[in-house]
Amino acid sequence: MCIETFDKNCNEEELKDIIQKYKLIQHNKTNGLILRPGVDINLVGRDSDGNVVCGIMCNTYLLIMYINVLWVHESYQGQGLNHRLIKEAEKIAKEAGCIYVHTSTYSFQSPDFYELHGYEAYDIDDYFPDNICLYSFKKKL
Repeated sequence: MCIETFDKNCNEEELKDIIQKYKLIQHNKTNGLILRPGVDINLVGRDSDGNVVCGIMCNTYLLIMYINVLWVHESYQGQGLNHRLIKEAEKIAKEAGCIYVHTSTYSFQSPDFYELHGYEAYDIDDYFPDNICLYSFKKKL
């Protein structure tokens, strides 16, 4: 049997079915930790018209929270919304049983923000063009 092409159209539901059908998570020897606490932490802030103007999107696994996205619309920056979002997400993660948070950000984004909030840079990848670096951060909850 030969695979000639790869299909780029695998949706999230199909991916979940594949993971379950082939027991892919069971191959991870984590004694179930890969699934704990297993909650998504997605918070958004809305203006008075109901428009989303800021948000934080996180996954949890292996008793950690990973921050995928943290953003504030430019017209709402400087109001401390990013600080409130990260504190609330950390609180929810800790209550769910997480013991660490980790994330990554580029040098042109916000590495100073994470340091200000007690995150420690544990890796810096500096092989990008134009002296751009990727910082990996962690924080004990």
